[in-house]
This record gives sequence, structure tokens and C-alpha cells, in this order.
Amino acid sequence: MNLFGGENRRIPQHKMEAYLKFCEVVAWGRRNPVHFVSRFFGLDLLDYQKYVFMESWTKPFVMWLKCRNAGKTVLGAPFIMAKSVLIPNFQTYLLAGVGSQSKEMFMKIEKVAKRELASFTGLTDVFINEVVKNHSDTDGFTHNPNSYQYKLFNGSATNTLNSSPDALRSKRSNLNFYDESGFTPEDVFINSKPFLTQNADFKLGGGIDNTLFPRAFPNQMIFASSASGEDTYFYQQYREFSMRMLMGDKNYFVADINSDVVMNATYNGKIHTPSLLTREVIDEEMRRNPQKAMREYKNIFDTDGGDAQVIKRATIVKNSTLRPPILFNNTGDKFLMAYDPARSFDNSVMLVAKLLWDEKKGYHLELCNAISFTDKNTKKKTPLRYPEQRKLIRQYLLDYNGTQAPEYERIEMLLIDAGSGGGGVQFGDELMEDWVDINGDKHKGIIDMTNQKSSIHKTKFPNAANKVRLIEPYGNIRRDLFEAMIEMVSHDLVTFTDAYSGKSSLVFDKLEDNGKKDERGQIQYDVQESVYKLSFDEQMSLVQLDLLKEEVVNIYRYDNTTRGRVYYGLAPDKKNTMNDDRVYCLSMLCWYLQQLRHKSIVQKPKAKFDSKKIFSSYRKVNPYGR
Repeated sequence: MNLFGGENRRIPQHKMEAYLKFCEVVAWGRRNPVHFVSRFFGLDLLDYQKYVFMESWTKPFVMWLKCRNAGKTVLGAPFIMAKSVLIPNFQTYLLAGVGSQSKEMFMKIEKVAKRELASFTGLTDVFINEVVKNHSDTDGFTHNPNSYQYKLFNGSATNTLNSSPDALRSKRSNLNFYDESGFTPEDVFINSKPFLTQNADFKLGGGIDNTLFPRAFPNQMIFASSASGEDTYFYQQYREFSMRMLMGDKNYFVADINSDVVMNATYNGKIHTPSLLTREVIDEEMRRNPQKAMREYKNIFDTDGGDAQVIKRATIVKNSTLRPPILFNNTGDKFLMAYDPARSFDNSVMLVAKLLWDEKKGYHLELCNAISFTDKNTKKKTPLRYPEQRKLIRQYLLDYNGTQAPEYERIEMLLIDAGSGGGGVQFGDELMEDWVDINGDKHKGIIDMTNQKSSIHKTKFPNAANKVRLIEPYGNIRRDLFEAMIEMVSHDLVTFTDAYSGKSSLVFDKLEDNGKKDERGQIQYDVQESVYKLSFDEQMSLVQLDLLKEEVVNIYRYDNTTRGRVYYGLAPDKKNTMNDDRVYCLSMLCWYLQQLRHKSIVQKPKAKFDSKKIFSSYRKVNPYGR
């Protein structure tokens, strides 16, 4: 056999046999990818994972709807590894709403390759031996902040991408893997789908005959996530992919794996113990946040309430940012606080927001903290006694004012629900008098000078600062509060924290100007990864802020046709399982923000009309007045 055009380039027989054996292994691996992963990577899969793996192997459009702990990344890692090894020049991009999420997926592949996963005891070093090592002191897995990457000797590569628009242009891909796609902005999908437009079978030049080549593996997009809301892009794709799959379209595959499948998972036909999930974990989540637990463990999408649902989950996701809560004032900004008191039945909660000013947006809010005044020693977790709540609120006033500012200077206002049920009026009366903190320092009280019942006591408490507003929800006030919330949130004037995963740290990316520009003259950025360790109080705050978002999306508008009135409240099926105290605090914050924005517009100085200046400029342009 004469290859490469010369007798001296003849391939020896033993090498030819090795090459043929290698080709046989690759062909066998492409036909049997699950067995390939098990034999060569030493990674065994549960039966439902084998099924999902095989059905996804050649489908261009794939959806993995999996509950928490069902193994999205554990299955995605060997899937991408097998594709990279068995298909030359195979390019994979890992995408998510934030760069840290895609990097977490990359790190899972790296840990599998390095045999660093304790849950898989039979891992091999086959894959890492295929990784190209650029230097003697590296393992081939590069962690450039802009994009994590590894390359194989066959030309395949895997990269991470963040959601920056500059990173989502001019790429060519064979596989787009969208991790946590249920909570990824729609722009990420729209900007990255063109990566896959080039036909994998296209070849040109060299006098080749395309009809003689075997068909290539189709380009793929894989959406992997737990359930989200019906108003998200992920749900739209889930619905479309499911319908096409049920109609017999072989290009589509959807896997719907909920907690029941995971808890009863089999391995080679037998129930595997212990399972990835336990009933205790699910029950605890159901007690803490039932709506979220139904999404994350039962794969039940939040239903779109139609026009009656006042705020959609997509609006919340769009206005959510990955950031830690703020437990005290270390920025010098002003803070706005809302408190809904309760003693026996409802939750007693307080919501804290940073009041910000922007030249384009004007006044807007950034939610920073949510506190539930719960007595943990009681069996039913009822609220703390009022004296204990009052003591904590006074301490929060000091914390959010900061130590460097005069008393209450950085507290914009404390808003209190003065309804009869929570005893807000009485609570406001008790805040008027001076008080002493735990350090023995004396502080002023606070008073509502706009409330007639409170302002008459100003002579008794001359030191009290006008830093509280008692909001009595009578007549149309409650309606006005909720309509203010709808307006402010819908106009992107309220920023929420991102969905909390329950971990002890937050990993997020920061874009830093590197002083360079691309060919279009646009500034280039470097992505710096940052890890923030959360304290226990910060973790509890994020949990409470997640509960707030659940309450917000379950508020509906109801029209009383007989009386011609409108009122807002929880959905009928949620009234017995959910409270609205947190969302009521948010409505008070938004009402105050609305009043503040209106005041800034009304009191804005008018532009002076200078007739001399106008006519003088007119004569310069047209000196003859024609």
C-alpha cells in the first residue's frame, strides 16, 4: 500500500493494524456510546441516565428537564467527553445565564478526567491522556477568565462562554450545551443559536465527492435545567420539542426526569441504594418553599396566570442580578425599609432596599435584605414578641445608617403597615421615645409627622426624627400600593437578587476594561471570576428574598363587577399555603418610590425662556429675517 506519494512513505504493517484497530474502536464507540463511556472512562450510569444518553446521542434538538440532584452535569460531562473523543474537530460551547454556571459544568468534566469525583470509583485516565498539554507543568485544562478551554489531539475542543454580547458572536459550534437554561435570559439563546447554522456535512475543495463521505453527526443544542415558569424561553422550547417528539419527529428528544424517577432509579434493572435523593430533603423543601419545591423536584412549571397575574416570572428573572445581600451600610447609600408587624398568625417581616439615583432611570430600588422575625423556640414558629421585634428594628436602623453618618441621615424612611391586625399604630407610638442600645449609647426615637395621630405627640418627644411613615391600608390604599408595585417592577425600577441555589458561596464574573478595542472599535473586556463566601445570615436573607419572589408572581388582579372595584391578592389555591407579608412590604416600598419619583418630576426646575438668545441665533442663520 503506497500512501502520501512515495515508496519510502509506506506505512508499516504493524502501524496499519494499530490504525485499523483504533478505527474499529471509534466506530464501535459511536454505535455504543454508553458502553464506551463505561469501558474507557470508567463511568457507570443509572438506567434512566443510559436511556437519556442514548436518545440524545444523534438528535439535533434535545431537552433535559431534570429535577435537582438528577445529575444534569454528571450526565452532560461524559456526553461531551465522548463526543469530543469519538468525533474529530468537534467544538462544544458551554453556555449559561452567568459565566460561573458554565464554568461549573467545565469543572465537572475536568474532575471526571482527573478522577476527582468520590461518587465514581472506577474512573480512568483515558480522557486526560487525549488532552493536549501546552506546557510540561499543565494538565491541558486552561482557566482563562474569559473562557475555560481544553483541546484534544484529534482537534476537538470545549469552551465556556459568559453572557456578554461580545462573547456571543462569530462562533462555530457542533454542540451548544445550555446549563440551567430555565433561568437563562432569552438573549443568550438568540445570540448563540447561529453558532450551529453551518451544515456539518458541508465540504468543499480538493476534488472530493461529497456523496462518498458518510453523513456527519448533526449539530446539537441541549437544554438542561429544572422547571421554571411558563413565561420563559425554556418552557417555549420544552413545549415545542415535546410536541414534535410525540408527533414522531426523530430530530427531537425530551427527557422529563422528576424526583420520583430519581428516588426509584435502577442500575442494570435493580433498584440502586442509596438513591441520589431522599424523601427527607424533598419534604424539607416542601415545608420551606412549596412552590419552588414543586418546580425543582416535581418538574411542575409555574403556570402563567394570563392577564390576571400582575407580574410575570420572566419580569422577575430579567430584573434579577447575582449579588450577595447587604446586612449593614458599608456603601454610604440611603436605605428604605418596610415593616409588616404581626404577633400570632401571619409572618412578621421587614424588607430593606437601597435607594439609588440614576440620570436615565431616576430613583430606583435594589432589594438588599429580607428579615423574618420568627421565634425559633416556638413549635409553630410564631413571630417574636413585640418588644423583641422593636429591639431588632432599632438595631437595623443603626446598622443601615452606618457608623460614620449622623443619626438616621442614611435612613430614607421606615414604612410600617398601620393596619389594625398587626398593631402598627401602637408599634409606631413605641418608637417615638429615646432609647439606649446594647453599648449604652443613647439614640433618638422616630415619629411620623404626616400622621395626625402621631404628630400631636411631637411636643412630648422633641428629639424624635421624622423618619417613619404609618401606612393605614383602608379604602383604596391597599389597591394603590399594589398598583404602584406593578408599575415600578414592570418599568424595571426594582432589582431582585438572583435565584439562590442553597450553596455557601456565590461565584460571579466581573467585566474589566482591558484597554483594547476590536476591529469594530468596541471596547474589549476581560472576565475576572470572583467567589464570595456567604455567612449564615446572608444565606437566610437570600432564602427570604426567594420567598418574596414566589409571593410576587402569585399575586392576581380580581375585578368585583357588582361593586365596580378592583382588588389584589393571592391565587385561591395559594391562600392556605402561602402568605403575602413580604410582597406587601414590597408594595409599600414601591409606593414610596412612586411618590418620590413623582415629586422629583413635579419639582424639577423649568427651563428658562431666553427670547434674546433665541432671536440672536436666528439672525445669525438668517440675517435678513427671511
